[in-house]
Amino acid sequence: MLRTVSPQLILLDAALLADACSLAASVEKFTPGLPVIGIGKNPSPEVLLALMRSGVREYLPVPFDPSAVQAALERVRDAAERAPRLADLAEHVFAFLPSKAGVGASTVALNLSAALALTPETRVLLADFDLNSGMIAFMLKLESPYSVAEAAENAFQMDENLWRQLISTRDSLDVLPSGKINVGFRIEPAQVRSLLDFVRRYYKAVCLDLSGNLEKYSVEIMHEARLIFLVVTAELPSLHLAREKLSFLRSIELADRVQIVLNRSSKRDIISAEEVERLLGQPIFCRLPNDYRGIHKALAEGRPVDWKSELGREFQQAAARLLAPVNPGQPQKRKFVEYFSLVPARYTVFPGK
Repeated sequence: MLRTVSPQLILLDAALLADACSLAASVEKFTPGLPVIGIGKNPSPEVLLALMRSGVREYLPVPFDPSAVQAALERVRDAAERAPRLADLAEHVFAFLPSKAGVGASTVALNLSAALALTPETRVLLADFDLNSGMIAFMLKLESPYSVAEAAENAFQMDENLWRQLISTRDSLDVLPSGKINVGFRIEPAQVRSLLDFVRRYYKAVCLDLSGNLEKYSVEIMHEARLIFLVVTAELPSLHLAREKLSFLRSIELADRVQIVLNRSSKRDIISAEEVERLLGQPIFCRLPNDYRGIHKALAEGRPVDWKSELGREFQQAAARLLAPVNPGQPQKRKFVEYFSLVPARYTVFPGK
């Protein structure tokens, strides 16, 4: 239930102490850092101590005092800001943004997603959010009646059973296609947030293929992404539009998430990789060799590229880099007694202090 609903806060009835402590401990085990506030009668110090040891960080006696409730919520909020939940810090949400149409961003998204899924015990989702020109279903020869549209329409009531009906699976990669062209269909940013809140609880990596048209929902996706892969080729039109997109992303404070992917790279390119970096003002994350025959064969067979090829090895190396442990600056572990600073003074577990 916790995975499906994804609450931001739990109010726990502490009338039955043993049950309350068991539930609080389960919450801490399965969703570490999720705030739990106990509610009930005026507690004894022993009751408070048992609740705190189980993971309860606040206690509100009934009947509620509005000012005490507000103060407790503010403390929970402040604590969450100081020490974000580790589950959030560990997310791998990647957006793929083409500098212009035709640079191969969908090919990159597909093969990097498939390379991520090669890692044992790594569930990966590839969702095609290019609603009017999506290619992922075609590239994998998928025939699915469901798509991003159905997922968005059911975003606020999504559950695991419904989700399994919407997706297609190719080898170890789950895929949500873009569906048929529907020019009147719109996705709202709130639907995107709700859908991503759901899928990131089930997958270690979530890859989102965008159109490049910077729709409102695409901007929302990029705000949710840990990294934005801007796919370019060593051609002036591509690099010009890449600079334009970088400027836009800088204006909405997302430029620090951008990683440059140089696709179809060749020694014969007129513009070198070094010049690409200079023109864009940042380093290249990965340089993918031009392998027209390999890509064409993979498309004809509805699969990723050959992992033994030079291009396949580059995708695997990029995937390994993305799944490497990230140290986000773990918050210093607090002493147990420090949690009692969250308890209202008149309910301190140390009477007289």
